[in-house]
Amino acid sequence: MTTPHIVCLGGSLRPASTTGLLTTWCAAELTAMGVRTSVFEGDALDLPHYRPLPTLRGAAAQRLVSGVAEADGVLLVSPTYHGTVPGVLKNALDYLNDLAGAPSPFLDGRPVGCVAVGDGDQGAYSTLATLRTIAHALRGWPTPLGITATSPAIRLDAAGVPSDGKVAERLRIMLDQIVTMARRASPSIPEPLRDVVQA
Repeated sequence: MTTPHIVCLGGSLRPASTTGLLTTWCAAELTAMGVRTSVFEGDALDLPHYRPLPTLRGAAAQRLVSGVAEADGVLLVSPTYHGTVPGVLKNALDYLNDLAGAPSPFLDGRPVGCVAVGDGDQGAYSTLATLRTIAHALRGWPTPLGITATSPAIRLDAAGVPSDGKVAERLRIMLDQIVTMARRASPSIPEPLRDVVQA
C-alpha cells in the first residue's frame, strides 16, 4: 500500500500563532503515524482574493491546489474569528474550486479532520460546525471526531505540545481517524477488492 499523503492547513497569519503551532504539532504526530505530510499555514495561505481564473494563478496558489489534489486526507486547523473561520482560510479553500474538473473533484472522498481554536467555547463550536459544513460542501468526509481547542486547555508548551493531556489525546484520536480513513480509501487496493469494500 502506498504511503498516504495528508495536507494540513493552518488558518492564521499571525507569526507563532497557537493555530500555526498546533498545525505543526499535528503534522509531526501524523508523520509519526507513518504518513507523508504537507503543511500550508501562515504566509503560505496569504493568497490574493480568489477569482475563477485558473490561468492567472500565482505560484503559492498553484502549490496549494496541487498539494490538495495529491492528498489522501486533509486537516483544517482554524482560529475563531467572530464565531467563524477567518477570511484567509476560507479564501484558501475557495481555491479548491480549481479542482472541479479533477478525477477526484474538490475534496471528494477524502477524510477531513477539523479543529477550531478559540478563547471561548461558543465561538469555537460555531467555527467547528462551519469547518465541517465546508468539508461536506467540498465532498469531503469530516472525521467522526471534531475538536474544539479553547483556552486555557489549549495552552501549548515551549515545544508547541498541548499542555492539557486530554486535548492532546483527543487530537491524536482524530488524527488516527484521518489516517485510517485515508488508508482505507487508498487507490492501491486491488480493483476487485476495492469493489467489495465500496459495496
